Amino acid sequence: MNVVSTKKGPWTAAAGRIDRVRPTRPHTTHRRLLGLLTAATLLLLALFPTGSRAAACDPAVANPVACENLQPGTPPSKWQINGAGDRSIQGFATSMSVAKGAPITFKIKSATSNYRIDIYRLGFYNGSGARLVASGLAPTGPATQPACLTFSTSGLIDCGNWSASRSWTVPSTAVSGVYIAHLIRGDTGGASHITFVVRDDASTSDILVQTSDSTWQAYNTYGGNNTYECTVACPPGNPSTYKGAAGLRVELTAVSSTRRPAVRF
Repeated sequence: MNVVSTKKGPWTAAAGRIDRVRPTRPHTTHRRLLGLLTAATLLLLALFPTGSRAAACDPAVANPVACENLQPGTPPSKWQINGAGDRSIQGFATSMSVAKGAPITFKIKSATSNYRIDIYRLGFYNGSGARLVASGLAPTGPATQPACLTFSTSGLIDCGNWSASRSWTVPSTAVSGVYIAHLIRGDTGGASHITFVVRDDASTSDILVQTSDSTWQAYNTYGGNNTYECTVACPPGNPSTYKGAAGLRVELTAVSSTRRPAVRF
């Protein structure tokens, strides 16, 4: 199974794969991927019935996703959050997807520099929903970030002016899929997620899961605006003008605010 991230705006397409390149806002709601990837999980279980799952890692089968999902997972109590998570620590990845073996950068705004980043791959893992792949990443950039840029002609809110807080190089052995950076405050325990996709550009597969970046983005309310409502730096004619061309620009240039409590396949 291949996983790709798609997004209108800056993108590249190769071999039927379309990849989003530059988010500019943190996410603020977290609800939509569970159904999508639960369905994908059921499909995979149908393709690999109980008697054949033990062979998923054998060279003759060599299905990296099925093999990965045989590993022990991490209990949801360790990584799940409520809704968008703690408002005092929010962030986004500078790219919605990254190739395995390549670095990905996070921009994070936090009320304290005393926080860490844990990285999880989301999947079945015998019902746990995720597996810890890296832990205890300390920020290397500032916790304080400037106010996001606003554009009253379009309602656009752009946090691309934030400084990089930490980069992480995806292991070359990583299995493609949906990953989260779990941001955790060391003082209060407040937490939030940054969602991103790890790609395997050399992979071929009969099954593909496409993430709904444009949909998530359309409902992004971080900073006060999304495609359907405007509360900050609204363009003339709100709401009719905003919901038309102006709203479209917000969708195309700002990162989605949709949060996923679990992504499993």
